[in-house]
Amino acid sequence: MRIKDQDACLIIPVENQVRELDPKLLLACIAVQRGFSVIIGSHREIDFQITSFPRSLYLNKSMTERNLKMFRIMQKIGHEILTWDEEALVHLPDETYYSRRLSPTAIRYNSDLFAWGEDNAELWRRYPDLPEDMPIHVTGNPRSDMLRPELRSFYEPEAEEIRKTHGKFILVNTNFNHVNAFFPAQNLFRPADNEGEDPQFGKAGVGMERKFAEGLRDHKEAIFTAFKELIPILDQTYPDHTIIVRPHPTENQQVYVDIAKGCKRVKVTNEGNVVPWLMATDVVLHNGCTTGVEAYMMDVPAISYRAKVNDTYDMGFYRL
Repeated sequence: MRIKDQDACLIIPVENQVRELDPKLLLACIAVQRGFSVIIGSHREIDFQITSFPRSLYLNKSMTERNLKMFRIMQKIGHEILTWDEEALVHLPDETYYSRRLSPTAIRYNSDLFAWGEDNAELWRRYPDLPEDMPIHVTGNPRSDMLRPELRSFYEPEAEEIRKTHGKFILVNTNFNHVNAFFPAQNLFRPADNEGEDPQFGKAGVGMERKFAEGLRDHKEAIFTAFKELIPILDQTYPDHTIIVRPHPTENQQVYVDIAKGCKRVKVTNEGNVVPWLMATDVVLHNGCTTGVEAYMMDVPAISYRAKVNDTYDMGFYRL
């Protein structure tokens, strides 16, 4: 039986605090204004306590095999599962996305899906195992709402503090977690145990064809090398700017720290939410990073640094 609005409690789990907490607090406030009770907190802690909550609407963020155990528990105790996909704004090619982000079994535990936009909705509609009666609502996402002019002033105190601390700066956002992950097993390929052996898939390569994954690895490594070469050049070329390198949260930062040691004005940090950093910077450099979309929405100059070009991966992978 579906939960009626007047009885609804909304559970909002937060997995990545830096990226998700502020937008989900916005959603929680709006939900309360509209009559919902709201429980918001750590994803892990909420799942541990799931049997303690009243029947609720559970706002989920993925539909993979890993979700199945919790989905079954929640269904048995009467919770209703709703899903938006945090990774569906800038998504993988269809078949790769389906194999990595969707499970034919898991999706059937959902009562409704909420899409970032029409592109996301069409991606789901093309899914061969989408249940025929599955409602897909094109609602947007509070992460993008927080970038609207009337809302992003929320981040202005942080942005002003960043300006005071760093002065004028160029923001270099990296996302080489497929080839420079903090834990090597999270890369596209694990390091080979013995010389001459073919490496096994890492976490990032799961669901990809081997030939595609090998090509993506080679392309990403070439761009990674180009960025490592770019950072000292920026340091030398723009003496009136600090160069802030902001690695992806799951990247191994040490390579950038080592580069910074040989430069005068390079600093490495991924402190806090990226939005105030975008507000404070003069320009952002990236390659295939969601921050390029965020910068565009905020009218911040953004440069996609494409020292190495391969349309198969540049346009067919993240399309940024």
